[in-house]
Amino acid sequence: MNKKWIYLFLILSFFMTGCWDREELDEISIVSGIAVDPGEEKKYRLTVEAIISSEFGKQSAQGNTPVVTYTMEGNSLSELSNKMNKGLTRKMVYSHTRVLYISEEVAREGLFGFLDFLDRSGQFRNDFNIMITKGSPASEFTKITYPTQKSPSLKVNSQAETFTEEWGGDPNVKLYDFISTIISKGKSPVAASLSIKGNAESGKTVENNKSLDPEALVVMDGMVVFDDEKMIGELSLEETRNYLWTQDLMQTSLSIPCGENSEEAKGYFLDARITMSKSSLEADYKNGYPHIKVNINGEARIQGLHCPQDLTKLAVFTDYEERIEDYIKKEMSSLITKVQEEYGVDIFGFGDALNRQNHKKFLEVQNQWDEEFAKAELDVYVDMHLMRSGIKNKSFNEDIEKKEKEK
Repeated sequence: MNKKWIYLFLILSFFMTGCWDREELDEISIVSGIAVDPGEEKKYRLTVEAIISSEFGKQSAQGNTPVVTYTMEGNSLSELSNKMNKGLTRKMVYSHTRVLYISEEVAREGLFGFLDFLDRSGQFRNDFNIMITKGSPASEFTKITYPTQKSPSLKVNSQAETFTEEWGGDPNVKLYDFISTIISKGKSPVAASLSIKGNAESGKTVENNKSLDPEALVVMDGMVVFDDEKMIGELSLEETRNYLWTQDLMQTSLSIPCGENSEEAKGYFLDARITMSKSSLEADYKNGYPHIKVNINGEARIQGLHCPQDLTKLAVFTDYEERIEDYIKKEMSSLITKVQEEYGVDIFGFGDALNRQNHKKFLEVQNQWDEEFAKAELDVYVDMHLMRSGIKNKSFNEDIEKKEKEK
């Protein structure tokens, strides 16, 4: 190769290397959470939770506050996010935001006022949790400390992930999920809801981290239902778990009554652990009338047993399996019927199922699908396999009862 070309490539390489846009850690503040409340003088009140990095190091931590919050009011989140240095010293970096807290008041008014900014801006990723706050201003949730996770928003983010995996109480809605559902004509959005248990003012102190029984705790509180971008209602924690049956629930636990007719079984429960579940949704029209169907199948094991029946008998084992199926079917039917009657919006995705299974028909009803969903006939099918009873068949309760009878 000609030496001139080699020299040219070497010279150009100097201009193509380096971190021209680098930012040193001691020059920026990483934002882990943002909260949106209605403003008193302006449209919005924005609160940012910025991490104090020195308090996260093993050697540099001195037991001081791990985060700092700052609040401003304005008519645009876009402007406010770039105006925070009015009170804070370092440049705000939003790419590591883990939670967006939105107060119930703002959610009921509608989210179009700032969703476009969050989606359009290159400052934010689209993988942060959207949480609706109840009972307290959204800004309070950025200030509640916790012993094992110094940043309030990092704590909520980890809490939501673990809760979803272990029990299924969080719909796990990210920005991309929320916006995609708003655009869809076959499904309406939902979002998790949070509340504060205890004294919020005491929860803002470093001492809250040092207490065996924290003065304040952020807890999962179910989820809220949207019609387009406006909140119209809410569901309890148990109803949220039941909603997740339609979205492929990972794992959960059930406490099922042993029997209603038998006096001997009253007040006793069968504790079952669902270890795996799969679901499918179907939607179609029969004789010109909408018909929706949920199919759920999975595996379960017995976690606890207080029922008096003998588990070593196959008929009893089969009966417990049927009890689990009937319980899930009853819970699912109750939830879907409630959403149909009270909210009239399809949060489950039956419309999307109809679009896949009968696209031509969906095109006819897509603009009024929620009305069609609200009057649809419902079928729920559950096929749950009870795989094992733990490491024992008989419960020690039987030995206790036998001992009592011998006295």
